[in-house]
Amino acid sequence: MFLHLDCRHYLGDRPCRFHRQCQDCPHFEPMGPRVLIVKLGALGDVVRTGCLLPALSAWREPPHVTWLTAPAARPLVERMKGVHRVLPFDAASLAHLELESFDTILSLDKEPAPCAVAMRVRAEHRLGMGLSRYGTVYPLNEECEYYFSLGLDDDEKFFRNQKSYPQLLFEALGWPWRGERYELTPTADDAARAEAALRELGVPAGAPLVGINPGAGHIFAHKAWREEGYRELIHELKALRPEACILLLGGADEAELLGRLARTGGERVFLPPPGGPLGDFIALVARLDVLVCGDTLALHLAVAQRRRVVAIFGPTCEQEIDLYGLGEKIVTPIGCSPCYLRHCEKSPHCQDLNQVETVLAATLLQLETK
Repeated sequence: MFLHLDCRHYLGDRPCRFHRQCQDCPHFEPMGPRVLIVKLGALGDVVRTGCLLPALSAWREPPHVTWLTAPAARPLVERMKGVHRVLPFDAASLAHLELESFDTILSLDKEPAPCAVAMRVRAEHRLGMGLSRYGTVYPLNEECEYYFSLGLDDDEKFFRNQKSYPQLLFEALGWPWRGERYELTPTADDAARAEAALRELGVPAGAPLVGINPGAGHIFAHKAWREEGYRELIHELKALRPEACILLLGGADEAELLGRLARTGGERVFLPPPGGPLGDFIALVARLDVLVCGDTLALHLAVAQRRRVVAIFGPTCEQEIDLYGLGEKIVTPIGCSPCYLRHCEKSPHCQDLNQVETVLAATLLQLETK
């Protein structure tokens, strides 16, 4: 039996999309160079790592790209152009990766488990992070040393570095940085479900839509802006832009917060059920005119879909975020930020100094700019 095992369309367990046998198939398309991206998390970093895909697609011989990621991040990578296969980080994927070989592995996490995978899978070239025989993580190539050092030197990361995450990634791989964007696109089913949800909520067709994503996880203290700040912002937006609608967005962990904002927000404030499928969340972000949020996944989803953003920063590094000209950063003026502290008793803290008036002015400007 003749098989094109290196064809981009070959599946093995079912017919390919052309429903042809391999023998004499006119659609045979060899994989060419094979690249494995190992990037598991966090979710926002997975989205931003998509900036590498345009550069890979521009290779003289575009590669076949496999991306190994965390199961929770799989819906994100599946919606990125230029990825041919997405594998979850689980036992089944790791078992057959050990039998494969790649031209290049891009190992982009700084944790032992993904670095171990990058060292075990056969490849001609490895770039990024690896795992030593002592079980410790280290940079595999000289160009990666600065990116790696940012995890060891708080002063360099917090105050001296002025490079964005995408630029740091490119330089860590030894590639020229030309401002490549990260992008993803909701599926047709995602978009249809989002439209149905907006209709069910009663969002008027054609109304300007401002998204508010008030959560920012629970790892770092004060990463999210104040609840009362969002409440005041909603009140002022409704007064100054009465034609606009406000869409509250977030996950299941933020359900209580979102519910409080919805109850106090009143008319023209809409709350889709929190914690739905990630594809639906992506498509709802795609429908926004402006998103107001902290340093969180929604920010990167908005940038990836060319939505305008007002991003509010407290304890994290705003310089690592590239908005690609799509919005404005509100950066705390407090002197001790960034800090990435998990607990902080300071009063006033960094987010207390981000004023409603500043966020409101930025949001109104972005509504006019869209």
